[in-house]
Amino acid sequence: MLNMYQRVRLNVDRYARDDAPFGSVGYIIETYEGHKYEVEFSDADTGVTFARLVLDESELVPHPETS
Repeated sequence: MLNMYQRVRLNVDRYARDDAPFGSVGYIIETYEGHKYEVEFSDADTGVTFARLVLDESELVPHPETS
């Protein structure tokens, strides 16, 4: 189970057309029943959001925070 505000990485490439290719890093901003999570992906330099998707837990992997 993943947690609110946890940093995650997209583990599938099916959302490339939604500007979120494989490997995109984002944060969980909402949790839903059935192990679904709303994830916001944004540019690390500008903070501008480029994708916001509801994803299944199987499509995500935890991503460590960086210093």
